[in-house]
Order: sequence, then structure tokens, then C-alpha cells
Amino acid sequence: MDRSGAGRSGAGSGRSGPGRPRSERARLAILDAAADLLIEGGLAAATMEAIAARAGVSKVTIYKWWPSRGAVAVDAYFHRYRPEMGMFDSGDLARDLTAQITLMVDAFRGRAGAIMAELIGAAQTDAALADQLRALWIQPRRDAGTILIQGAIDRGELRPDVDIQVALDQLFGPLYFRLLVRHLPLDDPMPAALVRAFLDGAR
Repeated sequence: MDRSGAGRSGAGSGRSGPGRPRSERARLAILDAAADLLIEGGLAAATMEAIAARAGVSKVTIYKWWPSRGAVAVDAYFHRYRPEMGMFDSGDLARDLTAQITLMVDAFRGRAGAIMAELIGAAQTDAALADQLRALWIQPRRDAGTILIQGAIDRGELRPDVDIQVALDQLFGPLYFRLLVRHLPLDDPMPAALVRAFLDGAR
């Protein structure tokens, strides 16, 4: 996983010296603090008060960029845990999909998966968190997957009547189901099995 900061760029002006603008340094400190709290104690630990205290900023400063605790938590998650967002496109759909799903399985088996499950749960009652999760994670992945599957249709690798959105649900939905319900593990055979089941019906 890429643990380099990956949030949106800060909007501040005015420098206090060489390096990043003061507002950007504060924003990154907030993201680092929130990410540390998520890892240490989950979403419950990442309160606005705790984030502000650890980052050395006021809550007002946090609210300059994020409308809720959930929204800053999602940004912090992707600041700390940023799996490759783009999909592989080697021209071999089975290999590309299997590689991408394997990346997600590997990511979700660790602490990143436990936090993602919490964020998904909290998104059911936190509209700002839900919007942020869709914007930073769900929609970019669906957009990239759409391009990948459409390319396979254009090459004649898949039937032209394949419903791409349903295909994405079929391929990636089971990962979230196992992540949340925990009836079965996210195991090594899962990616190839999901891709094989999809291709058996779509070719």
C-alpha cells in the first residue's frame, strides 16, 4: 500500500517560511492525526476533539475542510491507506480483473479492512461520510472498471449486451459482503473464482 499522503491539495495562502503553506501543513497534520486515531481505536476514537488535540489545531480549523467527523475520517483513511486506484489494462481481462481484486483482498484482510468496514457502517447514518466514500473510493473504481470492461466488449472478448454496472457489482460486491458479514474469509482463491464466474456468463 502507498502510505504517502494522498488527500486533496490545501487551499491556503501565506507562507511562514520555506516548504508547504501553513494551511497545507495544518491539513496534513489533521489527516495524520485522524489516521493514527483510526488505526489505534477505530472510528469511535477519531472524534473532532481528539483529532484537533493530536494535530495541534482548533476544531474550527478542521471544519474549514470537512463538514463532519466522518468526512475527515474517510479522507484520513485514503491519506494513510491508498491502494492503487487505477485498474490494470494489459488487454487480458481475466488477468487484469484478477490482479485488481487480489489487491483489494490483500488490503481488506488487514487493519485497512477493519476500518473500511467501520466507515461503510457509519456511512448509513452520516450523509457527508457516505458522499466522501463514494467520491474518493466507490465512483473512481467504478469509472475505471467501466473503461476496462468496455474495452473488452469492444475487442469482442465479452458479449456486447453485458450490463457493465451489474458486472462490477458481481465482481466486487462479494468482497464487501465478506468484509462486512464475515461469514467466510477473504482468501487467496477468491479473486480467480469471482473472475471465472463472471467470464463464464459474459463471454
